[in-house]
Amino acid sequence: MNSLRPYTPVFKFVATFGTIYIVLSLIYYFYLQQDYSTSNYPDPVTSQVSYQTQQLLMVLGYDAQISNVPNHPSVYMFLNKDIVYRVIEGCNAISVMILFVAFVLAFAKAWKKTTLFIFLGIVFIYIVNLLRLVALAVIKYKYPQYDHISHDVLFPAVIYGSVILLWLLWIKKPKQI
Repeated sequence: MNSLRPYTPVFKFVATFGTIYIVLSLIYYFYLQQDYSTSNYPDPVTSQVSYQTQQLLMVLGYDAQISNVPNHPSVYMFLNKDIVYRVIEGCNAISVMILFVAFVLAFAKAWKKTTLFIFLGIVFIYIVNLLRLVALAVIKYKYPQYDHISHDVLFPAVIYGSVILLWLLWIKKPKQI
């Protein structure tokens, strides 16, 4: 058992990260179980992300519209009257934010700095996600041949790459943050 003693910090990190991740994921799961059919359908965050994506596309000069998908908790995104994609719960980046927060909290030292970094990190992830959805809509509309690679490879790399960069910043420079 003494041979495992040097790895105690690793075990502590994994246990802390796992516990925080499970607790936050359960909270999010119960949030999603609410009935949002009368307002903010499919759920308030996904609804807001859809609306903000539409607004950004309109700023770029596109005729962007959103519409709730009948009998399915998602939102259609239209560009110039063509459906380019459905925004589902997984598109709101909350799961990615939960992963980010669990990691940062597992490495937490000073709570004030940790709280500030988490807040700024969540805002950064949210913005990156909005830009990802805008770019995906444009690619799907103008360059449909790149639909698969952009949705399944490029944009997951962008969103998860952003989180990894934040993590590296957190563990490499915690005193400057």
